[in-house]
Amino acid sequence: MRCSHCTKCCQDTQMELCRTDIARLVRRGYQENDFYSIGEDGIPRLKNVDGHCYFFDGEKKRCKEYASRPLGCSIYPVNLTDDGEIVIDELCPEGGTLTRDEVQEKGRRLRRLLDTIDAEASRT
Repeated sequence: MRCSHCTKCCQDTQMELCRTDIARLVRRGYQENDFYSIGEDGIPRLKNVDGHCYFFDGEKKRCKEYASRPLGCSIYPVNLTDDGEIVIDELCPEGGTLTRDEVQEKGRRLRRLLDTIDAEASRT
């Protein structure tokens, strides 16, 4: 997929994080309480600042931690419906550039990630 840097995926994000995401970003020098919060469901999610993801650089219109971004961000724009169907988020103007194989692979990765996040939340 090619990214047009429209920033729609960075706006008002509710991106869920796994422990691996958190550990990677802490190793990059961030303090845990700064970039995420834990919801009532026990799932950590990225915080937003001024309507954008904590890691969004408004001047450059880019992610400050693109190489270390959360796994969910690298899987985006692939998403799952409530019924578990793999879909492409309609907000992404470049979603149509993904091949069918890319969509299926990202869908498999997303299912594994969400299973991990759910398992981690249930242990806390």
